[in-house]
Amino acid sequence: MKKAIPFFVTAGILAVLLAANPVKIITIDTTNLVKNVWGYNGLTPVSITLTNGKITEIVPLKNDEDPLYFKMVTESGLFTKLNGKTPEEALKVNLDAVSGATYSSEGIIKNIRAGLKAAADSVKVR
Repeated sequence: MKKAIPFFVTAGILAVLLAANPVKIITIDTTNLVKNVWGYNGLTPVSITLTNGKITEIVPLKNDEDPLYFKMVTESGLFTKLNGKTPEEALKVNLDAVSGATYSSEGIIKNIRAGLKAAADSVKVR
């Protein structure tokens, strides 16, 4: 029984902290935001997740890019390079196209930038 008490006390403190400081999560899907940006084989939408105003995840959404070239983009670190940054900070980062997958990565970069701009504009409005 003694071991259960610290858990409940900790859980109670955590509940108070979460109630006082709720986590704010925003997800931006560029599918409908950017309709004319293509990679090599088609549209290259992404989903950008912000937690408390900082990028926590950028993931590619359904696309028709060649899996081999798309793997090159994924392995380049393009989808994780901006993690921990605010949209404003991330927009200042120079994202380079991936050699060998130039068209695909350029389309993805344009989608990321459009999503970040929408996120930055959204924060300014609030």
